[in-house]
Amino acid sequence: MSSLNSSLNMGQRALSINQRAMQTVGHNIANQETEGFSRQQVRSGTSAPDPTGLGGGADAQPTSRVYDKFVQRKILQENPRSEMFKSRGEFLQKIEIIFSETEGNGLHKALNEFWNSWSQLSNQPESEPARMRVKEQSDVLASRFRGMHSQLSGLRKEINGRLVATVNKVNELGQKVAELNRQIFSYEGRQRVANDMRDARNQAIEELSALVDVNSFEDPNGRTTVIIGRDWTLVEGINRYQLDGKMKGGELGMLNIDGVSTNDNRRDLTRTFREGEMAEMLRMRDDTIVEYQKNLDEIAFGLAGKVNKIHASGTGINSAAEMMKSTFGLNSAALNQPLPFLKDGIFQLHLVDPHNEILETYEIEVQAGKDTLPDIVKRLNQTVNDPGLLQASIEGDGSLLLQSGTDYKFIFGEDQSSLAQVLGLNSFFDTLKGAEDIQLSGHILENTNNISTGKDLIPGDNRIALEIAKLQTRPTMRDETMTFDEYYNGVLTGMGLKIQRNNTEQAQQESMVKQFKEIRSSISSVNMDEELADMMQYQKAYEASARFINTIDKMMETVINMWKLKHLRWTPKSF
Repeated sequence: MSSLNSSLNMGQRALSINQRAMQTVGHNIANQETEGFSRQQVRSGTSAPDPTGLGGGADAQPTSRVYDKFVQRKILQENPRSEMFKSRGEFLQKIEIIFSETEGNGLHKALNEFWNSWSQLSNQPESEPARMRVKEQSDVLASRFRGMHSQLSGLRKEINGRLVATVNKVNELGQKVAELNRQIFSYEGRQRVANDMRDARNQAIEELSALVDVNSFEDPNGRTTVIIGRDWTLVEGINRYQLDGKMKGGELGMLNIDGVSTNDNRRDLTRTFREGEMAEMLRMRDDTIVEYQKNLDEIAFGLAGKVNKIHASGTGINSAAEMMKSTFGLNSAALNQPLPFLKDGIFQLHLVDPHNEILETYEIEVQAGKDTLPDIVKRLNQTVNDPGLLQASIEGDGSLLLQSGTDYKFIFGEDQSSLAQVLGLNSFFDTLKGAEDIQLSGHILENTNNISTGKDLIPGDNRIALEIAKLQTRPTMRDETMTFDEYYNGVLTGMGLKIQRNNTEQAQQESMVKQFKEIRSSISSVNMDEELADMMQYQKAYEASARFINTIDKMMETVINMWKLKHLRWTPKSF
């Protein structure tokens, strides 16, 4: 009888195992499309035999998930690099659109139109339409510089906004991992296995790896520690230490990323992220885009400087001045410092009578690295030696004011020192920051007659216009090794090569990640055909177990009936 009881228990355990297996198959099928789900399986182990060596059937083992942690670790290592290339490609494409020449509105076209207008003016130096064309094309060029710089700044602000969202997402995922750590520890503390929770935690960490570079490991209690960047612990057990974006330090309006630990202790993590979407956005905002802005500034500064230097020493039509104020003023501290960017040499001023005849030429010697603006003003007044003819002074805003006496005017002559260019005297362009603020000088916008085309007020003189037009083909950039066009073409070529290289590296990296995910899928994903085959197998096994129990039940009934018959036959009759 005891052996039949053992057989019945064995059958019940087999029934239970196959029932659990059927439920697991159903769970797998239901989660076929669940992202991050690893298929589960029920395993059984042989029960211990009785003392005679008779087998005891099977015992159910904890339901396990089919999962390869080494493949998952490789995905976490390669995923940040893949997302880095993806993010880089996205923003390089946006930069390419800003520099695009396909619509005929690019900087290249504006530069060509600018040089062509000066070339036409050199052929007709006194033509009002030619002067208007120079003014319009120059204004278009300056506007194009400002527009491109503004668009790049806008792209940096866009990245700033996306960084805020990314920081929030990192914190959200960190909170999710910490909460899952708590749930897994609590659930598995009762000798159970939290398969679905572990899948959810792995999925959260994988999502995190798209944003930042991640390193994670599990402690003996089943809780995962997550480290991001070089060494910032985002999650440790049930504790998480969030990131915080702050507008502080360095450039105004640029987001820095702090790690916040206990007691609100902070550490700047902005430069600690190496791969992932966040790291690339920071590099794009602070390095790549800034570099392209510097390229534009270099062209704008170079163009304005070269044109202004030539233009300052020339004259337009009836453009002798009675009064002229420098574009740039100096604060009190700068007034006591040597003027920057000066060269050793002479600076000339010509005194002109009402008939545009040069009466006198004044020359002052300028010493680079030594002369302050007050020194130059004093030297010029000493040279003229008559306030009734011409006088220099410093205004309250730190600018230089030149003013001639009654019935006199003045024009500029040779300027070996670059003084007129440094102070913005008779300039064509005004700029302090380069592409960000370049614009036509006010006196050019007011009157096109102020556009310098010749020298010494000689009618029909085109020497200045011709010299400016020749700047197009003259090597003036990068230590006079390339023209403006060559420099800008180099910027565009470098951008194209960078995009091409990133596309290649992105394709290779995505292919690698895809292969690892396919390997993981082949191991862990739900295969409907396999699940249906297992379901039929477990169904047959369940039916067989039920029949086995039914058979044992009949055997037990037979034994009981035999026992009853035996005891009824031998029971003594009562008298």
